Amino acid sequence: MIEKIMASLESLPTEDLLEIRKNLDELIRSKYDDDLGKRKGKRAKVKIAGNVEIEREKEFFFNLHKIVLLEMSVNGLVFSIKATVIDGDILHVSFRVPSTGEKKIIDCQAVRVQETKPGTIPEYEVAAIAVSKEAVKDYKDMLRKRGQ
Repeated sequence: MIEKIMASLESLPTEDLLEIRKNLDELIRSKYDDDLGKRKGKRAKVKIAGNVEIEREKEFFFNLHKIVLLEMSVNGLVFSIKATVIDGDILHVSFRVPSTGEKKIIDCQAVRVQETKPGTIPEYEVAAIAVSKEAVKDYKDMLRKRGQ
């Protein structure tokens, strides 16, 4: 069946193929969300400055990268960063709550990384989900034991 569909698509112009791809992406996203019971609503839109520490970089150097939080939910967040983040990285995100000034530190894991501005210093949009201290400990152990 897939072979028949692909054969019929080969004769279409590029504009039509791009439109089909966009529609397929939306269909896949909606089916994926339905199948996994994902939330239909959007995350809260915010614009909060903060810092992130990438666990993978800690063994070589201590760096805090500046970020801008774009969206937040109970168990995850989306932010933009001008540093390389890899899917699965453990991140320590810190920011101050605008209303109270209280400092929050969240341990999270990158689940989706998209390059938004390519160039010599690319900018990435990262979606991360909150993880427990146990997951952070397991990740540190994995980093320590790799290559052995």
